[in-house]
Amino acid sequence: MPGRLRRAFGFGAREWIDLARAQLALLRAQRRLRREPIGALAIREVVAADAVRGDPRRARALEHAVHRAAAYGLFRPYCLVRAMALRELLLADGVTGASIRIGVRRADGAFQAHAWIRWGDTVLGDDPQAIARFTEVDDLSVMRPA
Repeated sequence: MPGRLRRAFGFGAREWIDLARAQLALLRAQRRLRREPIGALAIREVVAADAVRGDPRRARALEHAVHRAAAYGLFRPYCLVRAMALRELLLADGVTGASIRIGVRRADGAFQAHAWIRWGDTVLGDDPQAIARFTEVDDLSVMRPA
């Protein structure tokens, strides 16, 4: 039996529920991204330091659930869809102060953009070393779910 499948059999009820919620959140975010012009999602957002609240273990559990659903679920979503879904789940579970961040870079002559979650000083949904290659756009994030 492959290691991933073996690990899945070891999931507790909470992990299965989180995985199902993550898949649904990804589907909602994907639908929203397809229906709305990308510019309609962009707003200026500043998160006050005192707005960052919640359980870090819960935030990490939701991060893992979105990662698993994105990697093994119904489709392979772009980074923005993953970030939108994770933010929705964090808010629903009382983890506040998370914002979707956008970074840009030029690589091999091509413009690239990337999205992730910043929760206080913590990066969620991506590897901090990977996002370090991007220049974060300071005053742009993606608005809250409708």
